[in-house]
Amino acid sequence: MQVDFNGVITGFDRLPLGGFFQFSSDGSFGLCVADGGGARAALTLPTADSKNNTIWIQIGGMTQPLIHFPDAAMRPKLSSRIPRVIGSGLICAGAQRFIRAFETQSQHKIFDVESGLIAAVDDHQAVQFSEWSVGRTVDGKFEELYRFPPNSTK
Repeated sequence: MQVDFNGVITGFDRLPLGGFFQFSSDGSFGLCVADGGGARAALTLPTADSKNNTIWIQIGGMTQPLIHFPDAAMRPKLSSRIPRVIGSGLICAGAQRFIRAFETQSQHKIFDVESGLIAAVDDHQAVQFSEWSVGRTVDGKFEELYRFPPNSTK
């Protein structure tokens, strides 16, 4: 029998930077990044139970198996564009895509979605999308794995 599962079970230290993954313990999702000092970190994405829609930076403590989705793709909801950059969300500037995540309520970093590295974005040259999803294409259709914010509708 074949199993139609395109995820890869792996440890956090084996995730590629920019890799989209799911925590095996609670089913929440994240993105593998590198902080300014080169240490690996996770951008933990909010769940439906989260108090707010903040994306947080988590360093360390990720010893559980993870499900990596190597062919995951992010899609912004075009009607959710915001002309200025605020809070967490998908930021597009030129041909690059970024996510803003927070270390504390007032300190944030911006990460390149593809490389997982810290990046600088000129807010005056960027558009933010307040709604987006991550999924994969199956039989020509987009199969959603995660939606931001998690309580939004299609």
